[in-house]
Amino acid sequence: MSWLIQIVMTIVSAAWLLDGQADGAVVADATVVHEAAVAAKRADPRPPLVVIRALGPVPSEQLRGACRVLLAEYPVRCVVRASRSETEVFEAWDQSREQLDARDVLDLLFETRSRDAVVELDVTALDLFEAGKPYVFGLASLPDRTAVLSSARLGEGAEARARLSTLVRHEFGHALGLSHHDVAECMMRQDPTVDSLDGAPEGPCVQCGETIEHQLTRLARPGQTALDRARGLLVRDRREEARRTLVEALWTYHPDAELLDAFARLFYEAGQYNEAISLLRHAVEREPARATSYVQLGLAYQHRGRAGDLALAVVHFEQALQLRPDWDTVAEHLADTRAELSAQGP
Repeated sequence: MSWLIQIVMTIVSAAWLLDGQADGAVVADATVVHEAAVAAKRADPRPPLVVIRALGPVPSEQLRGACRVLLAEYPVRCVVRASRSETEVFEAWDQSREQLDARDVLDLLFETRSRDAVVELDVTALDLFEAGKPYVFGLASLPDRTAVLSSARLGEGAEARARLSTLVRHEFGHALGLSHHDVAECMMRQDPTVDSLDGAPEGPCVQCGETIEHQLTRLARPGQTALDRARGLLVRDRREEARRTLVEALWTYHPDAELLDAFARLFYEAGQYNEAISLLRHAVEREPARATSYVQLGLAYQHRGRAGDLALAVVHFEQALQLRPDWDTVAEHLADTRAELSAQGP
């Protein structure tokens, strides 16, 4: 383990332990963390992993076919893993409609989602619906990078296989962060009927294709799956589990400033300013010329609002402007923050 990671862990863990005395912070199990670190050091850099799973009885050929589509078209690894029982999503079953609520399904799947996968796609033979719609072919959670697809309305034979392939491409795009793009030649267009599925394009438009390429490159970085897991936990207000996920990631990987920034932004948006500040301080130590980290650090101090934090915010906004004198929005914010600090008096 490098000296930098040791310093990061010492300071971050100390800050969280002090903060946790009041709110019951959870400390990661050292043995599990160490074993994960050893495994990570042995692993070679690899393309991002996509996991395909069945939700209830699903023909294995459908699952393998989903993997074949992604392997043929994108620089990913793809594996079919053990099926889930339908009982895992029993709470999402609407008896009156005899359908699964797709949004509830995605929330339930988060609990047992594959931790090492950048994207997980679950295929079910049960019919799905979403509020306000009689049915949906599939639905994805962008924060969790998880999707559920239904074969219930796809028919049989070659037509059904082609339709499922179309759904796999579409929901995979959503899981990578793409929104609907209603352009005739784009796979991200909305196709709400079987007939429209049959005429759907087999790939993205140029714009969506470039976004997918960029996303797959970014998502392949070590620590990305931990970042996604922490995001999902914070969305669900599970703060201590998110902290533990971050601690494990810091021990396991060698985070660069970009990843530290991303984690910090995540905790900042969740209002966890102590965590954001700890991470950003090390990001600027790692890359002192990274102006965006200074801006984020200034904002985190400003919003935390402890005694002396506003003055620290001013210092970091000034440092950002030294690196990027043409950053007008930061200059304006700095002027406002200086006025706010002056109004506080000595």
